[in-house]
Amino acid sequence: MTSGEMVVIGRIRRPTGIKGAVLVEVYSGDPDRFSVGDSVIANGAEYEIVGIGKSGKSAKLTFASIDSIEKADPLRDAELSVPAASLPENPPGVYYHYEIIGIDVVTVDGKKLGTLNEILETGSNDVFIVSQKSGKGAKKSPEILIPVLDGVIVEVDRELGKMTIDPPGGIL
Repeated sequence: MTSGEMVVIGRIRRPTGIKGAVLVEVYSGDPDRFSVGDSVIANGAEYEIVGIGKSGKSAKLTFASIDSIEKADPLRDAELSVPAASLPENPPGVYYHYEIIGIDVVTVDGKKLGTLNEILETGSNDVFIVSQKSGKGAKKSPEILIPVLDGVIVEVDRELGKMTIDPPGGIL
């Protein structure tokens, strides 16, 4: 597997069956994102996928070197990573979380709000959690919740590390 920035794409929940398959919580929500022949990193080791399937909302994966429940059990709760370069390209205006976490957030009139430090996935739309810059003596940085809706996120400039928003009334 090539070196470079690694991105966590899921978590092995548990082994399933006696032949070493594992159930994977896929962070993108798409259990079909894996293909036979793909490689992933878990617990610092590389694993080649030799079998794929689904179980509910989970992906069911079989790795080349794992052929029993006893060999699969140590992978329980391990996160799966892949090189960022291997991820599919998103359409314009759509970003992977790792691409925008840490970006500075400003309003359309230039007011600096803070840094995007978390993305809350809800049933209807995501919510960006922005930590405000706190002054000296402040005990805790206040947070601003920004709904990810059309018209609210105006521009994302990853190269400059800046996101411009037009917040709806009552947020600030």
